[in-house]
This record gives sequence, structure tokens and C-alpha cells, in this order.
Amino acid sequence: MPKTFVIKGESISNLLSQGSHLYIVVTARVEDFPTDIPLTPNIREPNKKSSTYKEIFNSLVSEPKAFFNRNNGIKISAKKATQSASGKELHIEILQDSEGYTHFGIYDGGHTLTAINAAKNLGIDLKEARVKVEVTCGLNEEEVAVCALAANTTSPVDVRSRINARGEYDHIKRFISKIESLENKKYKISYYQNQSGVPSDKRCSINHIYKMLICLDRVKYDYSTSGKLQHPTSLQIPKVMNATELERINRLLPLLPQALEIERELYKLIEKHLTNPGNKGNNDTLASISTSGNTILADGSAFGFRAPAVLSLPVIAAYRAFLDSDYNWIFPFEEFSPRL
Repeated sequence: MPKTFVIKGESISNLLSQGSHLYIVVTARVEDFPTDIPLTPNIREPNKKSSTYKEIFNSLVSEPKAFFNRNNGIKISAKKATQSASGKELHIEILQDSEGYTHFGIYDGGHTLTAINAAKNLGIDLKEARVKVEVTCGLNEEEVAVCALAANTTSPVDVRSRINARGEYDHIKRFISKIESLENKKYKISYYQNQSGVPSDKRCSINHIYKMLICLDRVKYDYSTSGKLQHPTSLQIPKVMNATELERINRLLPLLPQALEIERELYKLIEKHLTNPGNKGNNDTLASISTSGNTILADGSAFGFRAPAVLSLPVIAAYRAFLDSDYNWIFPFEEFSPRL
């Protein structure tokens, strides 16, 4: 069901309309600005610890009157926009993410919105503060993604966020969703910067999931054929998922549950050694393992020690020896894996 937000402003200008596209600019009053407009199309979530946020917040609270000229403003994709009879209000209609609409809301200006909300909560006088708001109606998902990528240039945006904004992780998301339904479990995987609700552990990043799949690429890294590249020389994520790369990952995706299981069992083995070492009295520490920290995996498994995120990758890669050229297990995985 669509939700309507009211933006109060000193001036509202319809600058450009082409076909089904409507472009409106508002000089909005900050003290009345609705801070619950969704950030769904933004390619990353606001980070209060970032220098970008701190600069915006300090500018707003120290000199509210100068905020309009110093801030880049807020950009919104809306389904519909209607100006009030008084000409002082713009009513924007946003379709909800919960109903499958991911391209309506703020696609640039998340840090500005967060700073405004924080200032309001602190009781800062914002009567003199104004912010530029650009509202565009009629954009499709692809157009919003392009606009979001182009607009978010104040601070670096990581490759993961850019790939996600272009929808190139959607096939992985769909596969993960199927696994979650089968296992009745919720996976915690971050697809973009500062994603809330996901642990900061690198093992909970789509980058780590991607690296696990690369390690199992039996065809590209063929250990049995002389002259071919036998091991990955780089685990960098490609900046663009072309058709060839998408096809490759789609073929590897069915191996993801086994890769996750291999990683989980490895950490269980380490945990077993740390809690019940075989040689009592000896130095039972393991290289690169620290007992002063935690490790969290994408499936939610947690362990009371800290290890490098890459620790499991060579172990996962070793399992390529049990795959054929069609990425099928030579022997049933559930039968031979417990013995290794």
C-alpha cells in the first residue's frame, strides 16, 4: 500500500517534465522534514562514524542558516507527487519495499537524512535550516540504480555496493532465499556497505561467499591438466558481472551449501581443539587464531575465537579434487565429507 509523505517548503519548482518523468525541486524546511522516508534505493546505509556524516551533522547544528548552501541535498524517487493549493507543500507517494518495490524512496542523501533526524532528537533549533530536495517521478528500477550510482560520489562506494545496485547479485539472493526456505534458517549476508542487521564479520559478506565459490571452480582451476591454471592467483571480485561471469557463478551456486558446511566444520574442529586440546600442558595455541574475539559465519554459527576470514578458503579449495568437469561430486558429499 502506498505511503504519502508531506514535504513543507518555501519554494516548489517543477523544473522539467519529459514524457512520464516529472522533476521537482523543493527548498524544504528541515524542522518539518519527514525523517521516515525509506532509504531503500540508496546503494549503502548511512554510517554515523563516517567523516561524511560528521561533517553534515556539524554543519547543520553549528550554522543551520548556511546548511542549504553547504549541503548536496536529498534526492527522492517517488511514484507520484502533488503540490498543495497553497504551494507550500509537496505530497509524495512512495510504494513500499515490503510489497516488492525497491526503487522508491531516497536514493541519495542518506547521511543528510540521518543527520537531520539526529539533530531533531537532540532538540536542536532547526527553524532557520533549509535543505534542497529533488523529487523525480516515473523512474524505473534501472534508472534509479544508475542515478544512485552517479549521485553517491561524496565518499568512496565499494565494489560490492555498486554491483548490488545494478542488480547483479539478484541471482545469488534468490538462491540464498531457496536455501533459507529449505533449511528454515535466516542467513546473514551483507550485499552493500553499512548494511544493518548483518554482523561486521567479513565471513558474512557477499565477497566471502563469492570467494568460496571461486575456490570450487573445478573447470577454471583444473589441477589434473598440465598447462592450465591449477589454483586461483587472485580472489578479487570483478567490478562488472558480465554474461560469462554470471553463467560461471550460476553453475557454482549449487555447491554453496557444501562450501558453507566445510567452513563450519573447520571452525568446529578448531573450537574442539581449543576447548579440549590433545596434549595437556603444551602450548595449545594455533597460528593466526586468537581466543580474544569471536567468529561469525553467514549461517549464523558463532565461535569464541577470532580467525582470519581467508582461513577456510584453502580447505574449501582442496575439495575441488572431488568434483567432475560438470561441477558434480564424484562421490556423494554427505558420505565422504565427514571422513575428511
